[in-house]
Formats: sequence, structure tokens, C-alpha cells
Amino acid sequence: MKELDPTAFTVELGRFYEKSRVNGTVSVTMKRMTERRLYKASRVKKEIPKGGEAILDKNRMKDDDIEYPCLVRATYKDKKISTIVAPNELDRFQNAYSTVIRAYMDSLKKKERTRKKAKTAASQQQKQQ
Repeated sequence: MKELDPTAFTVELGRFYEKSRVNGTVSVTMKRMTERRLYKASRVKKEIPKGGEAILDKNRMKDDDIEYPCLVRATYKDKKISTIVAPNELDRFQNAYSTVIRAYMDSLKKKERTRKKAKTAASQQQKQQ
């Protein structure tokens, strides 16, 4: 899995959506980074992810005041990307993410509602009789 910064992540996510217009699906997940996940990430990468210092430093804040970073992952076929968004960058990331989603919203397929129309037409005919 490729670890990217939030800006590069949204650019790569746009590429995933562009490729998925022809074939395939894009799956995006978001999770809150808990103490346990932050501890594991800091041990593997030898550095604390952005926004994680406040969580691992328990003496600094109360539990109510802590803002957790967000882990965002995306997959397209066999390609995987991820990023960790710091709490103070979350608004900017959400705006960029929503722009990408809106740009590729037109490639969604509409649901077929023929069954529902057929049932309502049959029920209307019964009411008229």
C-alpha cells in the first residue's frame, strides 16, 4: 500500500475514478486513528503521524479535548493508496475529496425501478375496479 500525503492522495484518487469509468470499482474507507493504531504506525514507520502527538502524550490533554487523525484508504483493482489526515487539515481534505467525488459522480449508474413501477400500476388498476 502506498502512503501518500493528503493532496497527492486526492490526485491519485481522481486517477482511480478516471480509470474506473472504463472498468472496475473504487472503494474508499475512512477510519479514526486510535491510540493503538497510532502506536503501531509509529513503530513501523519510526515516526508519529501528523496529529498523533497529542494522543500519545496522555498528560497533555483530557480525553474530551483530543482530536484524532483520520486514516483514509482507497483501492482500485489491485492498487491501494492511503493517507493520514491531521485534525487541523481535515476541513481542507474534505473539500478536496468532495470536489473529486463530485467531478466523477456522473459515472454512477442509475438504479432500475421497473419493478416498483409495475407494482404501483397494478395496484392502481385494482383500486379503479
